[in-house]
Amino acid sequence: MDGSAHPVIGLPDESYRVLVVDDDELYLSLQMEILREMPCQVTAADSGSKALRLIEQGGYDLVLLDKRLPDLDGDEVCLRIRRDLNNHLLPIIMVTGDGTSESLRHSLAMGANDFVKKPYDPLELMSRAGAALEKKHLFDQLDNAASVLFTLAKMVEARDPTTGEHCNRLVHTCQVIGREAGLSSGELEALRKGAILHDIGKIGIPDTILLKSGELTAAEWMTMQSHAGVGADLCTQLNSVRDAVPIVRHHHERWDGSGYPDGLSGRQTPLIARVFQYADIYDALRHDRAYSRAQTVSEIIGIIESELEKGWRDPEIGEIFLHILHRSPELLDR
Repeated sequence: MDGSAHPVIGLPDESYRVLVVDDDELYLSLQMEILREMPCQVTAADSGSKALRLIEQGGYDLVLLDKRLPDLDGDEVCLRIRRDLNNHLLPIIMVTGDGTSESLRHSLAMGANDFVKKPYDPLELMSRAGAALEKKHLFDQLDNAASVLFTLAKMVEARDPTTGEHCNRLVHTCQVIGREAGLSSGELEALRKGAILHDIGKIGIPDTILLKSGELTAAEWMTMQSHAGVGADLCTQLNSVRDAVPIVRHHHERWDGSGYPDGLSGRQTPLIARVFQYADIYDALRHDRAYSRAQTVSEIIGIIESELEKGWRDPEIGEIFLHILHRSPELLDR
């Protein structure tokens, strides 16, 4: 067995890619024969090291992994896929002759999603493989949809030539402030997504309003304000970016309740949105815009202190942010 690809009946452009890892020729041939009944392209590997090299190259939708292999056992291969290759969405079905509860629990702990005991019924293997492939297909659809949202967000940014690398800068600034504020890794990840997606609702704002250099009319301002709700509605539909919705919807709220779209006050505004506001304000002030020149750090400190006095911003996050500006403002600039 040389680890090369084996053609399987099915249309290549519409089929799944399955990697079968087994050093037993009999079981390898049996699994491949069973998979011929499904829309699959099969690649075979007879060792754990070969399997890892193939998986690192990417493109697989399912791995059928024998627990006993000549070099690395299946559990070790599974662990390396999850830990070293950082691949957590690839479905792995452990194929094993050891059906003890302890052995199966260990395989699941190493990252296996399911298992099939040898000798197996062909229908059982097909059923489990089919369910795993369908789940992978759903994950891929969600990932593709999220990619579309991020692309749309970049398109919004590109419409205004004065914002430059606004979203990329925000990602960095949010991480600096968020870490200083003691946010969790999950909250920091939500900040990263929110930094890119916060203005995605502006995709529906006409250029005559979005790029207007003068003061907006009352009607134009209402249209501009709608971007927060529109963006939140877009992101709410996808689990993979739903954690960024509080930022997308509430980054224009104010501590005293005078913001929009919901007029939230104090801690009613989610913490990650309150942290994001400081990063957004800093970026808007620190760089040239169509309606204003770039401000110095000293000027920004004065503006932040003024907004705190007016009651517009979270005073606790404000204290943290001002501490960064006084102590090491260079951390905020990429």
